[in-house]
Amino acid sequence: MGQSCSSSSSGGKVQTKKYRNRTVQGDGGGVVKAAGRTVCLVVCFDYVGYPAEEKSGCTELSSSPDGMRFASLARASGASVSAYCDQPEFPGNKGFPRKDLIMAELSRMGKELGPDDCFVFFFAGHGDRAKDQNGDEQDGFDEELCFVEPDGSYNPMKDDDISQILLNDFKEGTRILFITDCCHSGTVCDLGHEEFQARPIVHMAAVTDAQLAQDLGDGGAFTSSLVETIESMSQQGQTVFSVAFVYNKCFEAYSGKFEKQDFHLEVTPQLDPDTFHWPLVPPAGWSVKTALDADYSGYAERKRKSKKLYLCDFCGF
Repeated sequence: MGQSCSSSSSGGKVQTKKYRNRTVQGDGGGVVKAAGRTVCLVVCFDYVGYPAEEKSGCTELSSSPDGMRFASLARASGASVSAYCDQPEFPGNKGFPRKDLIMAELSRMGKELGPDDCFVFFFAGHGDRAKDQNGDEQDGFDEELCFVEPDGSYNPMKDDDISQILLNDFKEGTRILFITDCCHSGTVCDLGHEEFQARPIVHMAAVTDAQLAQDLGDGGAFTSSLVETIESMSQQGQTVFSVAFVYNKCFEAYSGKFEKQDFHLEVTPQLDPDTFHWPLVPPAGWSVKTALDADYSGYAERKRKSKKLYLCDFCGF
């Protein structure tokens, strides 16, 4: 059952617009396209080839195909792309995505981008929740992206880390799109801080804070659905549309295939999602192959061999 809701709490938190398992109904404003450049940072973890499971409990995923497909989309759309993956063979890999490195990249990019620019952050991997330490979470939990070090030790990027970088290092006018394909990630940007009121920031997540994200054995359910949606729109010759329009098309076409996860979108309190331009528009005819394609034989073979149910083992499913 779908719902749209707002959340609020004390301690400098305000209401945010959240859309869970339903289409987005904005205020009907016109799409405002950023006049400057688009910069994209891609981060993905498979958690294999080093002791991530032994030291952090992070079991193997197939996130690198998500990163490859999203990076391909971004490059085809003319964005400047920096990609970090824990698998050395990842195409165009700039290195292992250590938390301190990615935090530094976020800070650098935020300071370099101007009010006419757009920033896109994509993460695929594990997500988790931990007990809130500073009393700013209404549900008592911090959400976190499961970063690990090259030796497998756990070093998560928490929602507080993300919100502070967005507040301190990005200019108010820079348009920011976060996409997270991981468990427990619905509010990992922590957009409820009152300073975010008028900022153009959108977060698209695979699931809500309390849910698990599905791994198809060759990428995640949400990323696969999202890039398939963009492929369909590209083939129809569409070039200007909002993030709300993309999310709605993705939800309508694919959410029913994954009953145990609710696609989730959150925007800052005063932002009309109809006005936020979807920044990654590839040339007409751009195509992508995922496990959701009817003729994708690799998916059936991976599914036959796998002993997993393609849900997050790390989160205890």
